[in-house]
Amino acid sequence: MKKVISSIFIYTLLFGGLVSIVYGYHTLSIKEIDIYRKTLEKSELYHIQTFTGKIFFAKDVNFQNINNTIYITFDNKKIPVLDVKSVNSTDINGEVIKKVSRNGTMGIILAAVGGLSIIISLILKDYI
Repeated sequence: MKKVISSIFIYTLLFGGLVSIVYGYHTLSIKEIDIYRKTLEKSELYHIQTFTGKIFFAKDVNFQNINNTIYITFDNKKIPVLDVKSVNSTDINGEVIKKVSRNGTMGIILAAVGGLSIIISLILKDYI
């Protein structure tokens, strides 16, 4: 019975490590443009303000990645998101930076913990 419980523990540790590594990799591989799309809340009318002081109103807003530069597109206009101060009074660049750094930190931690878990399970299988 002790052997069965120890085997279940080791395989659970191994499986948990693999899941943690896969989820950490998935978290690290989320593209920046997808984070911009999730950050922008649905609205009937978008109020876009740039750092130069220009204000635009649009009913539909989308993001495009052209030559590794992300643009916000609306009404046949393209503006780099780095030039956008806010959309509907929300600093989208600040929000994206927070989410990218959080995703990076969590992805690295999950992958490291998963790898450590796999190493521990491989070491323990010889001693239990």
